[in-house]
Amino acid sequence: MQYGQISGSIEARETLLQQHLTTDPSLFVVNEVVPSRESQMRDHVVAWVLKLARDEILKSLQRAQNHDRRVLEERLAVQTCALAMPTLKGATLSRLGRSQPGEAAINLARRSKTGLHPKAADSLRIHEGLRRLAPFALRRILSDALFGRLGDQRLLELAGGLALAEALSIASGHPLVWNSSIALDGVIAKVGPFAVGWHKPMDFDNGEGQSIVSATDTRTKACISFIRCADASGAAFENESIRLATESLVTACRKESKNGPRFAETPLADCAVVMRRLFNFEPEAPVPTRLTITEFDDMARGRLLELASRACHRANLS
Repeated sequence: MQYGQISGSIEARETLLQQHLTTDPSLFVVNEVVPSRESQMRDHVVAWVLKLARDEILKSLQRAQNHDRRVLEERLAVQTCALAMPTLKGATLSRLGRSQPGEAAINLARRSKTGLHPKAADSLRIHEGLRRLAPFALRRILSDALFGRLGDQRLLELAGGLALAEALSIASGHPLVWNSSIALDGVIAKVGPFAVGWHKPMDFDNGEGQSIVSATDTRTKACISFIRCADASGAAFENESIRLATESLVTACRKESKNGPRFAETPLADCAVVMRRLFNFEPEAPVPTRLTITEFDDMARGRLLELASRACHRANLS
């Protein structure tokens, strides 16, 4: 026989009913369970994270535009409703709830078997990391907020845009500035007067299809370079993938030439095809009058520098 202690009050009627139905005399139904200190500490972590989220939403509402207020108000209602739950409300009003959870409470929450407590502890660690600009927190936010929403094709296009922005930074001497509102306007980075990003508005949650990445001179609103990222499933499909990517660049250049003479003479010289991997094609040394064809690894090693130098020269930045 085993003996134990039950915290709370026993519902006699429900206990007798369940013992009768299950034929288990050791079964008890407990009402109004008294939480242990450990469970209070874990709930304190969840409540604190919800309070932080609520406070951040309230700050955002003060400067939000009309089209964003409805979404924020809906999120605020969810946070408020969650904090009003008896368990979390008790954790908030308790002595523990007056101050931020300590390391012991966070570790208890991380070791919890329920999914909500570890996630809350992880969120609290990231929040504190962001306040001191810890690299692990910045990587996590970028991964969750952006990279997690992008498919393989979008990630390749993002890499192509960053490589072009880095090359423009080297060629022009202007610093590369990451655009934190990339999900809103599609601009990946800014370098001096250049804005590098997806050429057309796109749905980041939709990973289907391919999009062109472009560098735009913000002073004249003219596109000065185009990149098309593509992938071939095997060597037999490589030439076709390059051909289709080139045709799409020609179309983009023809549309851009209507806005000015920048692409009039040798339009593909201001463009690049970036393949995830090349099987048979051997990239040539950059030639000022030819289309640049490269693969991901070579692009990361500075293959787009010649393209960026020409763009800076045309924009009178070199």
